Amino acid sequence: MAPKRTLADDLEDDFALDNDYVSDTEDAQTIVNTLEPAKASKKRKAETPAKADNTNKRVKSVATTDKPSGKGTTASKFSVPLEANDQADTWNKYMKKAHPGITDLELADHLMLPQHIYTTTPAPSDSYLEDLAKTAVSTGKSKNKVMHGAPQVLVICSSALRVIDLVKRLRPVSKRGVLKLFSRHIKISEQIKTLKTTAVDIAVGTPNRILKLLTDDALKVNRLRLVVIDCWQDDKMRVVIDMDDTRKDLFAIWQDVLLPASANPDYGFKLRLV
Repeated sequence: MAPKRTLADDLEDDFALDNDYVSDTEDAQTIVNTLEPAKASKKRKAETPAKADNTNKRVKSVATTDKPSGKGTTASKFSVPLEANDQADTWNKYMKKAHPGITDLELADHLMLPQHIYTTTPAPSDSYLEDLAKTAVSTGKSKNKVMHGAPQVLVICSSALRVIDLVKRLRPVSKRGVLKLFSRHIKISEQIKTLKTTAVDIAVGTPNRILKLLTDDALKVNRLRLVVIDCWQDDKMRVVIDMDDTRKDLFAIWQDVLLPASANPDYGFKLRLV
C-alpha cells in the first residue's frame, strides 16, 4: 500500500493569484538586493575595481542560473511523451518520486498501464487540448444517467491561473458551462452546491480541490471519458506532476479514485498527459 498522504489543503487555500508566480527578472533582482545592501559602508566604497568586478560576476552567475526558485524540482523543459507506454512510464516515475519511501512492490498496486492511456494519432498542435475535448464530449445520452456534477472531461492543472486560462479555451467545446474547480476565492461549499445542481461536460481544476470534491462525492466519475493531465510549465519550469504543492494530491486522485474506477466495466475513461 502507498504511504499515508496528507492533503495540501492549507497550502492550496492560501494560493495567491498575484504572488504565486514571480518572473525570472524579479527573482534575479531579489538576489541582487540580497547581495548588495542599500547602505554600503565607506570601506565598501573603497573596494578595488578588481574586487567589484568579481562581485558583479557573482551576482550575474547566481541571477542567471537555470535552477528555479520556489517549490518544485523540474529544472529543464519538460517533454511530454506521445506513445502510451512512454506516458505510463513517465507517470509511474514521478509517482514513485512523490513517495520516496515506497517500495516497488507497494508501487505495483498503483501503476498506470498503457491500457489506461488515451491513444491518439494526430501530432499535437496548438489546439490539441480542444481537439481532445471535442472528441470526448458526447451529445448523446449516456448509459449512466446521472449528469449533475459528472463531467465527461476532467482537466487537472497546477494552479488557479492555469485553470482560468484553460477554461477560456474550452468554453467553445461544450454548450454547457465549463466549471472552475480551485480554492482561491471560491468556497468548497459553493462548488458542492453547484455540482449537485448543474449538468456539466467539462471541469478544470487543481489537484487539491478536485480530490476534495471527489472524496465528498460532489464530483462524480460515472460519465467520465477523458482525464487530461496538463503538463504546462510555469515560468520556473515547474510541472503539476513534479511540484511539491500538487503532486501528492494528483497521485492520490489516481490511486484512490481513478484507478479503482477504471476497473468498473461501466466506466470507460482514459487518461492523457498533454
